[in-house]
This record gives sequence, structure tokens and C-alpha cells, in this order.
Amino acid sequence: MAQLPSARRTFLSALSAAFLLLAASASGQTTINAQITGGGGAGKCTFEVRVDGVANVQIRGNQGYIQTKQGMPAQWVRLKCNQPLPRNPYNFRFAGVDGRGKQYILRDPGQNNGVAVIRIEDTRSGYEGYTGDIMWNGGSNGGGNWNNWWQDDWNGGGGWGGGGRPPAPPPPPSGGGGWNKNVVPNCQNTIRRNIQSQVGGANVNFNGSPSTRQAGSFVMVDGNGNARSNSRQGNFNYHCTMHPGGNVADSNFNWTGGNLGTQPR
Repeated sequence: MAQLPSARRTFLSALSAAFLLLAASASGQTTINAQITGGGGAGKCTFEVRVDGVANVQIRGNQGYIQTKQGMPAQWVRLKCNQPLPRNPYNFRFAGVDGRGKQYILRDPGQNNGVAVIRIEDTRSGYEGYTGDIMWNGGSNGGGNWNNWWQDDWNGGGGWGGGGRPPAPPPPPSGGGGWNKNVVPNCQNTIRRNIQSQVGGANVNFNGSPSTRQAGSFVMVDGNGNARSNSRQGNFNYHCTMHPGGNVADSNFNWTGGNLGTQPR
């Protein structure tokens, strides 16, 4: 009988630890309402989170959702926007502002039912603050639905409107760093179409071989090139987030010189 109090204390301690673990796990998937500052023109949202491991930051409209993928529960600090993110934003792009690890666009809202997904990978121990900006130039809100928009049944992405698992990409052929040989051509073809949609009839060329690197479940492609149209010319940098099977998850480019990018869209 003398052992009962000690056993009881052990049981209560274990029970308390289980509740704390459950609470910590639940806090790893939290939502936040954005502070909307107002203002027209180009759209912008700035998020700030604390991550110790791997997390997905998901933003739709005027709401944010953070999902812990590995490590300690990620935490929201703030989400501030000058306007809600439209379901189909124009010229959507992302820029990491602060943080010791990696952060990159995982899903473009225009291809993901209006949900932007940013992946944060923090490889050191202890929490680190991460700040990032998503930006766009107008957009529309038609089509689709937002039921269960926070669901992520796929380790490489999130925000699927119906919550299901996306189709698996085709297996990559042998060689080429373990990913499909069309990763770079598909990226460059997408960039070429994007530039030509901005500058009709532009002749687009790419300089040398772009850099490619594995980032989580994706392949990052970065390079530069030039474009000409009539008497105008421009230089640009480009970036693609690619599925290893060769499909484009996200792409963007920025003019770095010349006068071609000054033409109206």
C-alpha cells in the first residue's frame, strides 16, 4: 500500500505530460486573421512566424493557416495585408525577408484554388523567426470553393480545395540528378510564355545552363536570359519551382536591365 501514492504521482505526471503533448500538437496548426491596412493598387501581405523544424504557411483572402510538418509546433506572430489575396491574383510572387533557413513558394494561389502555400525549412535547433512577403498586381475572385482549404494530405504541398491527394507525377527517367529531364525545358517554356504574354512577339533566349537544386519535394531552377521585341531589349532573371516529374509548381521572372520590361502589360 505504501507504493500507491508514488504510483499515483507517476500516473498523474504521465497524464499531464500527455495533455501537454496533445496541446502542443494542436497548437501546431493555427489560424490567424490578417490585419488589413487598406489601399488600392498592388497587393501585398507580410507574414511573420516562428518555426523550429518544417512548416507550411498558407494564406487565402484575409486569413492565414500554419501547419507544422516536422519539429516543434510552428507559431504565428502576425499577418498584415493592404488588401485580401484574390483567388486568381495577377503576377503573383514571393520574397523571403528574414530567417536563417529556407523559405520558398510551394503552391501558387492561381493554381491552387486561391491558396498561397509557403514552405519554411529550419534546420537548426530552437525557434527562429521568419518573415516573408507575397505580392500581386490585381486579380479576380471567381471560380472554385474554399472548403477545407487548410487540408494538406500531401507531404510536398497543401491547400487542396477538396482535401484529397494530388495525382502523382510520372517517375523521372534515370540520370539528370534524379529528376525528369524535362524539368529545365518545361521551366524555360513557361517563362518564355509568361514573357511573351507581357510583351507580344518577344524573342526570348536563355543564357547557358541554369542552376538546379533539390529543395524538399521540389527542384528549384534559377537562371537568366534576354528578350527582344522590335527595337527594345531586356535582360531578366527567372525562377521555377518544379515537381521532380517535370511539372511546374510556380514560376516568376524579373527584368534586370534594358527597356523591354517598361512596356505596358
